[in-house]
Amino acid sequence: MNYNWCRTFVLAMTCLLCLAGSAGAKTRATSGASSDGGSARFIVYRTPTMGKFVIVQIYVDNVMVGSIGYGDTYDGVLKPGHHVLSVVATPRPKWGERPPTNVDVQSGQTYKFTATGNNEGNLILRPRD
Repeated sequence: MNYNWCRTFVLAMTCLLCLAGSAGAKTRATSGASSDGGSARFIVYRTPTMGKFVIVQIYVDNVMVGSIGYGDTYDGVLKPGHHVLSVVATPRPKWGERPPTNVDVQSGQTYKFTATGNNEGNLILRPRD
């Protein structure tokens, strides 16, 4: 009886954490920005050619702010100012490097990027129109 209760409790907590994580993963403030008029929109698309089991982790100023699964898009905000953006493919990336993309962010603008390979085994952020 006690074993079934523990298993049910662990299953319920796992479901709760998954739901809470997916609810907050779609849109969040990056680099401590608020979603008011003093910020810029930051969107990262993922190319489907990376494969279904590759997750793209997004970094702003060396802090991971989100991840993108197959068929998903990251949509967040950035504070105005200079930021270093980067991405890495997980699990088991070929290279641990994250080639940087330097961006001077202006309030009210939208910055769109596509996470794609650079033919050297790393992912990079390409500006998107």
